[in-house]
Amino acid sequence: MTETKSACFESWLLVAPSTAQDQEQTLLRAALGGLASLPVNVLAVRRSGTTGMPAAANARVVEWVSYEAAMPRADLVVCHAGHGTLATALAWGAPVVTVPAAGDMAENGARAQWAGAGLNLPGRFLSAATLRLVVRRALQQPGLRARAQELAGWARTHDGAETAAKLVERFAAANG
Repeated sequence: MTETKSACFESWLLVAPSTAQDQEQTLLRAALGGLASLPVNVLAVRRSGTTGMPAAANARVVEWVSYEAAMPRADLVVCHAGHGTLATALAWGAPVVTVPAAGDMAENGARAQWAGAGLNLPGRFLSAATLRLVVRRALQQPGLRARAQELAGWARTHDGAETAAKLVERFAAANG
């Protein structure tokens, strides 16, 4: 897969499942099966050492990819809604399709959908067909990308680390 969109496919998707919370690679397998028939390019990340992934002509499966390099180019990120993956996607303005696996992922996915930056597919409903349906729906809603880009713009102008450092310095100076 190249860094630019293929002339024969409309969209570029990053499938970034949790390798810790989905040992069986259920989301990855559903994505490779479900997205094979869509006119999209897929870059999918698999757990290291995993073999036997179904082959799809429109997909490239890798063990690792820099999310900082891939997400700015993605038209959509399919993930479990782990905080790091979700926050990185939204920071780069990429809308998401979330399929929560465990922990806070259900809340994160629901909030991304509530914020208008993605769609959430509860894990109990995950199959190749349901994922294909939700991804197709997400790609047909330009408002999701617009909202994700709006959130990214806000994040660029509201640096949380810088703000926290200033607050800690102010606290230390006042209590020093």
